[in-house]
Amino acid sequence: MKILIADDDREYCLSLKRYLKKKNNDYEISLAFDGREAKRCVESDTYDIVFIDCDMPYLSGVDLIKTIKKENPQAKLVMISGYKDIGEVFAKVAGVDEFLRKPFMLKQLDGILDKYGCQK
Repeated sequence: MKILIADDDREYCLSLKRYLKKKNNDYEISLAFDGREAKRCVESDTYDIVFIDCDMPYLSGVDLIKTIKKENPQAKLVMISGYKDIGEVFAKVAGVDEFLRKPFMLKQLDGILDKYGCQK
């Protein structure tokens, strides 16, 4: 299972990576701390699931979704945002499969991983 976490909050990315590795050490997890770095990742590799912050420097999460859909169409996309005015409807219109509002409960993350067969 290959996972990309794209978020400009480094500590958040590292915490999420630690949690995912603890759940399954076989996960291959890449981190990107801005939109350009995330774009380079999806242009050079394929992922099973991508966690995307909505607001990142250089390239927004919404713009990144377009690149992922082109380069890695089978990837499941999870938009993550702490903005109150961004919600599930916005995320679905943007083209993602799931939406998580920061801060989220780990059981919500586990539910998404279960839904897409990532727990195996």
